Amino acid sequence: MDVQLADLLREIEETSRLNGGTPRVDREAGQFLNIMVKAIRAQHILEIGTADGYATLWLADASATTGGLVTSIENDVWQLELAKKVFSRSPYGDRITLVQGDALELLPVLEGPFDFVLIDADKSQSLHYFRIIFEQVSSGAIICCDKAISRAPALAQYLAYVHERPGLESVLVPVGQGIEVTYKMP
Repeated sequence: MDVQLADLLREIEETSRLNGGTPRVDREAGQFLNIMVKAIRAQHILEIGTADGYATLWLADASATTGGLVTSIENDVWQLELAKKVFSRSPYGDRITLVQGDALELLPVLEGPFDFVLIDADKSQSLHYFRIIFEQVSSGAIICCDKAISRAPALAQYLAYVHERPGLESVLVPVGQGIEVTYKMP
């Protein structure tokens, strides 16, 4: 990992710790997502829920290896401005496109196909996000939903859907706060 990026990630972690919180995804979850993107050689990466940009940086680092690009959607203007400042300090800021607005409105108009998707926004809307983007993901794509253990009650319908829908293989990976990893079969 680039030294500049490693320092920036540690700074975000420390700032979050001092402010009584944790990064939007845990470090090990960020590492897991980074490896997943590299493993499938994802070119078109979509993140729903930028927040402070911590997970986005892990995705952008992986995209540098795959030659890919990250599109990240954030509705909250304050979070978006924070993420912009973080990305301007990252060696991979040019690999990230930030889009401000409501994901439910933006997802239908985004151009796919996407090879890798991270859903880490309003958990009560996760199934809606999934249904909208499903046709915009390529065969063989991976869709990850963060906090599948810690927020399992809010994700109950989402988790049931991805486990029961034909054409999908889905498994809960106990990394960080839990990541539901769903594979769209060809």
